Order: sequence, then structure tokens, then C-alpha cells
Amino acid sequence: MHHPVPARTDPPGPCGDLPDQGSRVSHRLELARRRAFVGRDEQIAAFRKALSDDVAAPLLFLHGAGGTGKTALLHRFADEAARTGRHVVRPGRFEPGITAAELVAALAPTVDGRHESVVMIDDFDDWQPLEPWLRERLLPTLPLGAAVVLAGRTPPGLDWTADPGWRELLRVHELRGLPATDAELLLDRCSVPRDSHAHLLALTACNPLALRVAIDALSDGGSVQEIPLAVARAVLQRVVGPLPTPAHRRALELCASTETVTESSLDAVGDAAEQLRWLHSLPYVDSGPSGLRLHPFVREAVLAERRWRDPTSITAPAVLPREGFDDAVRAALRSWRRPDLLATNPLTASRLVTQGTEADPVEGLRAALKTALDQLGQDARQGKGHRAVLATYLSGAPTQEAAAERLGLPFSTYRRHLAQGLTALHSLLWWQETRSGNRPRRS
Repeated sequence: MHHPVPARTDPPGPCGDLPDQGSRVSHRLELARRRAFVGRDEQIAAFRKALSDDVAAPLLFLHGAGGTGKTALLHRFADEAARTGRHVVRPGRFEPGITAAELVAALAPTVDGRHESVVMIDDFDDWQPLEPWLRERLLPTLPLGAAVVLAGRTPPGLDWTADPGWRELLRVHELRGLPATDAELLLDRCSVPRDSHAHLLALTACNPLALRVAIDALSDGGSVQEIPLAVARAVLQRVVGPLPTPAHRRALELCASTETVTESSLDAVGDAAEQLRWLHSLPYVDSGPSGLRLHPFVREAVLAERRWRDPTSITAPAVLPREGFDDAVRAALRSWRRPDLLATNPLTASRLVTQGTEADPVEGLRAALKTALDQLGQDARQGKGHRAVLATYLSGAPTQEAAAERLGLPFSTYRRHLAQGLTALHSLLWWQETRSGNRPRRS
């Protein structure tokens, strides 16, 4: 006999009907979660719109790799719903063998006609055995004005998106890393020193889970060498999980150590077609015209753990994805006066550095950046951007406001020149990195 799936029903209103709510542990938990929550403005706005729509039954479908903050966002949604007086129903984890009748019993407060209800199902991938029944039988019976949020690692399948009815009601949001401004806000709230921000943002690619682990490791006194490994272990455990076979591990490591992989590049790891299908199915792998590539935060974790296991195993420097490359350039500029942070920058393993003349990777990275900046300075069209980059990163200005003052520019004009200078610098360095394969490597 199966037991009904446990459901959490949050009380209407921000404080509910329980007495002395502020003295409960749950209240402290919610306060801590609110303080730690940053960003996701687009998704919050979409949820508020769903709550205000009393004509249809809007369905929000959140998906993203592990560690992107889906559960934290559901907590925020529940708080938003409670503030509007909605009745929130949150079924527990899926249990194999549960029946449709048991699920109906768990969701009774919603299906009995309470139009103010909000249903939130986390880890929706686990509900696949009952997904057709949910889509075709249960959800259509919800009263108009109800709202539904489903959150999982994989996007909705064709059965959702190809149906004209659900396509009209469905709103799909992919969660990835936080915008850099939101990630920096999180670091500020956690009292992380500003001179560590660039290093942590580059290391974690602004992934919420990776950021949290890095913040905790830094708070515990972790060194710049220990923090990447702590992040890697958390990402591999919570996001990647157990790998089916050693061949799958090799395929994942190959995907991490090259810009993109295709079926032909996987020939060395066994059944290339099967490995490519497996990689394509992973929520932290992107598919593009040139092949498959890992999300940057997973890539860094795989490489860091592999370097720890076998420091000599990674020898053909990999080309970073363009987005990660630009982030690493900005991090290197911010860390110009911090050799310890420059030593951990991904660009120290780039062709820009390994094929240069400097034996020390830190000095090699500085030399590559300085050479590119000098080239920009020789281009009359890039003079304003060149001066803005120098004033911001190399002259020792403590803030961007101070850099603008040194240049004698209004802050808005300075920011425009800085953005133009960074864009030109990124493009020049990327051109050098991706076209440097024929240069002789230093011995």
C-alpha cells in the first residue's frame, strides 16, 4: 500500500494563522533565505503576472542545471504568493509507485475549486511516470485563476510545447548563472572583500551553487588553491553526479578540455555516437553549430578535479568559450596587482600565455595583456577606449568614479569609453588566441 505523497500547504498571508510566527525556526529560515536571494528579476516578474491573471491558469516551467537556484526561486515564489493571500501547495518528492489517486488527495486543496491556489512542484524530472497524467488529466481541471510552477533540470518536452493549448499557457524560463552585477551583490552581502570578487566570478561563472561554496571556502580560510577544488567537488557531486562508466568520464573530460566536441572527436573514448547522445542529454551541455560544449562552471570543475587527480594529465591548452574568455580577460585586468589571483586565472593556460616568451605564467599573462593594450593605443580610433581601460585597471584608481575623474570625463561618458575599450581588447585578444595555433610553443 502506497502512502499519499506528502504535500506542504503554506498558509495564506505572510504570517499565516499560527500564533507567534516570528518565534518559529521556519521564520528565521525564511529571513535568511530572503537575505541570501539576489537576481532572477525576469522570473519573479513572470510569476507576479501569473498571479494577477484571473482568466487562464498560467504555467511557469523553470529548468536549468543543478546549482542554478531553482529551489531558492521556488521559496521566493512561495513568499510572493503568500503575501498576496494565495494558498500554496507544494507536493513532496516523488515516490516510485505513487498512484494518481494519491496525488489527487495531496493536491485536494487546489482541485476542489480554490481559485487562489498556487501549485509548485520541484524536481519535476522525477515525476516523469505521472507527467502525462498531470498534463492531460489533472492540470486541465484546475480552476481559472490558479497558477502552477514546475521546476526541473530538463526543459519541457514536445508533448508540452507542440500542444497548441499548453503552448499558449506555458511560459518557459531557463536558469543559468547570475548576471555579474547580481553575483557581485551576493558577494557584497556575504562580506567578501572586493579584491576577491573578480577571482570568484571567473572561477564560478556566476553559478549560484559554485558561488556559495566559494564564499564558504573563503570564509573558512581556504587558499586560492583550495577554493577551486572545493567548488569542483561540490559541482561534481551536486550537478554532475555519478557517471555511468569510465568511458563517460573520459567523454566529459574531453568535452571540458576542448572548445566543442563532435562525434568524430569522441572516437577515442569508445562508442562515439552513444557518448555524443549522452552528452547532448545533459542539462549543463549546450548544443551549437560547431558541436557540444559544457557550461563554463562545470567545465572549470571537471578540469580542476582532473588536475588534482593527475597534474600532468592536461598538457594541449584548450580554447575557452568566447563568453568565458571575455570574463577571464576582465578578471585578469581587475587582478593586475594581485599575482596570487592572476595565477589562478584560466588564461594562464591559454595559447596567449603558453606560446609566449615568459616562463612564469603570471608574467606571461601580464605581457599578453600589455602587448594587446599597446596595440590598441597605436590605433587612433581606439584612443578613448584605450585610455579608459588604462585608467581603470592599470593606473591604480580605487573606483571607476576615480578613474573618470582622472580622465576629466563625466561618469556616463567614461563608462561608454570603457565599454568600447574592453570590447576592442576582447576582440583583439580573442583573435590572437584562436589564430595562434601555428606559433612555436616555448620550450
